[in-house]
Amino acid sequence: MSRTEFLLRERPALLVSLPRNDPELAHAALAGGADGLKVHLNVVHHASGTYFGSWEEESEAIRAILALGAPVGMVPGTQEQFISPGEAQEIAAAGVDFVDAYLQDIPDWLPEQAGGMGVMAALSWRDEASGWDLGRLAGRCQMLEASVVSPEGYGQPLAERDLVAYRKICERHRELPAIVPTQRALRPEQVARVLATGMRGLLIGAIVTGKTAKGIEQVTREFATVVKTTARAAQPPDRKEA
Repeated sequence: MSRTEFLLRERPALLVSLPRNDPELAHAALAGGADGLKVHLNVVHHASGTYFGSWEEESEAIRAILALGAPVGMVPGTQEQFISPGEAQEIAAAGVDFVDAYLQDIPDWLPEQAGGMGVMAALSWRDEASGWDLGRLAGRCQMLEASVVSPEGYGQPLAERDLVAYRKICERHRELPAIVPTQRALRPEQVARVLATGMRGLLIGAIVTGKTAKGIEQVTREFATVVKTTARAAQPPDRKEA
């Protein structure tokens, strides 16, 4: 079991998707109270407007981020450009905790050749038509990311239909801990409603954190405080901290 999966099963957690593979930004997120981080390879990230290169190009920065000691997940690419099985082994050996990719981008070989990394499957708005079915990946992934907002909705306010989709995903896949990325302009006071759907954590990114170290630390602290408060409130009385 990956460290991230273990954490999500224990309590609601806060992960931060970095707008650049930058150790300074990673340090800021952790200083703000993040439980884990996410980095990227082989993609143009629409929310941050950033190009992320190959493992060869990004490995030095990612190794420096890994050296901070927190669990780190990785987007390994898309169908157009994805890590190879050999790179997966090298990335796992470097200490990356899990890989996270859209369902349609995950190649058949990945779950069996991930080198011990967990596999997080991201369900997109396109998967609603199939009832959030994992298809060929059923039984071969350990976590889910509910990336259910279509691109034109990025940065817009949280909608009731988002909450309905989150709940449906959790009900369909009760055995898999799932997280919500901030495709919407989520506010800290809305966290409790999101977690009440059954989601086990949040993945905050550029839409709410911005792209500077100062902003990332400040916003992460705001979300970390409310995630921890919500988690404590949901605990049985005998497990709450004194």
